[in-house]
Amino acid sequence: MKSANPIAPKPIARCRIYPVLGSRRGWCALGLSLGLVVSGCRVAERPLEPEANLEATQQLTFQSLNLQQVDKNGQILWKLQVEQAVADPKTRRVQVQKLVGNIYDRGKPRYRVETAQATVLEQGETLDIQGRLIATDLQDKTRITTQSLLWRPQQQELILKGNLEFQQPKLQAKAQEATIRLRDNHLALRKNVQVTNQKPALNITGEALDWEWQKGHIQALQPVQIIHPPQQLVVKAGRGQMDFQNQVLRLTQGVDAVNQRGQLRAQEVEWRIPAQEVTAVGNVFYRQNDPPLTVTGSRADGNLATRQIRVQRASTQFVP
Repeated sequence: MKSANPIAPKPIARCRIYPVLGSRRGWCALGLSLGLVVSGCRVAERPLEPEANLEATQQLTFQSLNLQQVDKNGQILWKLQVEQAVADPKTRRVQVQKLVGNIYDRGKPRYRVETAQATVLEQGETLDIQGRLIATDLQDKTRITTQSLLWRPQQQELILKGNLEFQQPKLQAKAQEATIRLRDNHLALRKNVQVTNQKPALNITGEALDWEWQKGHIQALQPVQIIHPPQQLVVKAGRGQMDFQNQVLRLTQGVDAVNQRGQLRAQEVEWRIPAQEVTAVGNVFYRQNDPPLTVTGSRADGNLATRQIRVQRASTQFVP
């Protein structure tokens, strides 16, 4: 009696799952050169491909996948959960659906990240998420919408790009690029920046604004325009500093303030908004429309609401 022919073993895919010791939930690391740690990983049901085809496609699909990265000391840097993921070990990219997770700063969750669809790239400890997403600061509840998020844990920096929106209860901002330094609570907004503040009521636009949100300070490093709706006042300056807590603006490098009542120009201007008090220094030019009056001098102090202006070394011209 002839023995039955042995059944040829099925080819085994090169995706290997290695257990990570010390985990209660069976955390596993994929042998895909992705450098990620995953748990709850379940490969989507599909026929195993021949090794040659797998080598060509180099993609694996997973359901209910958890991803995380830790540093050399075992401290969590970020942790993500996705409903579905397609991983490509050659490009180190993971296409994900319905992602939620946390970005950790010094071992504690700092930002919660959510997106319906995105591409996740991992390079060492760095996390790069490409796709429309929402990131929420778990400390002050700032809500950020962006097209791209890059987390650099060693530098404690978040780099954001693409149609950015920042939402706080009293302040909203838009930009094309931003860098958040968590170590000193500093936000650098770049390219087509728009900031809307409620108290005082200001609309600020420029190309480069630095925001220290805990101190309530914004600094304009390039030409800036500020609109104060209650006074219908439009102010332009080369640079400026805005102290929202004390409601004071300090503008430099050529200041031009205009509304329906008149105009004030100077090299430097300090504007104390609640009292509408202003101090202008350097090549001061003041013009009011009713009654017509033009004054020039070296320094001016006064009140924009009452239009009482004192000008030092003044030259006055009454316009009939």
